[in-house]
Amino acid sequence: MTRHISILIALSLSSITVSAGNILLDDPTDATYNPSPEEEWREAEVKLPEQINRDALQAFEVGAGEQRFEYLIDSSSLHTGADGVTRYLLVIRSRSGVENSSYEGIRCGERLHKVYAYGDGNKLYPSPGNDWQHIHKDESTDYRAALYDDMLCNLQNGTPNDPDDVINAMRAHRQVSE
Repeated sequence: MTRHISILIALSLSSITVSAGNILLDDPTDATYNPSPEEEWREAEVKLPEQINRDALQAFEVGAGEQRFEYLIDSSSLHTGADGVTRYLLVIRSRSGVENSSYEGIRCGERLHKVYAYGDGNKLYPSPGNDWQHIHKDESTDYRAALYDDMLCNLQNGTPNDPDDVINAMRAHRQVSE
């Protein structure tokens, strides 16, 4: 009898372990976006900005504490298109003054981003063939997560925030929802 109870306990513990393992496999941070066939969303044609408007650069915070880089958005480039994608020209500046830039888009509601072009701080070069990628949830090091969670997207309904509200929040060093 004791042997049967031991076997039953062992079997029940192994099924709990299997269930816990499945929970870990369902982590949405590793998910890949696959639109359903009935979805009719189409991306609008994208025109790259011709240059960075240095007078319109607005800093925003990524994580807390000591920052290795300064993150800036060309506020004149920030807009939400008819396709629902919020696009922006980003400049990342190191402490030594070296700059890299990119023109990117974020799809609120799906937690996706796409890079349309990369640059050296002065000129953008198209980055053809890029697909939509998942935005991970680490706001301490990922500027896209910070933009998605704190600035560009309304997390309650999955819609883009108004670009003017976003820039005002960046100027006030706060989140849009505050």
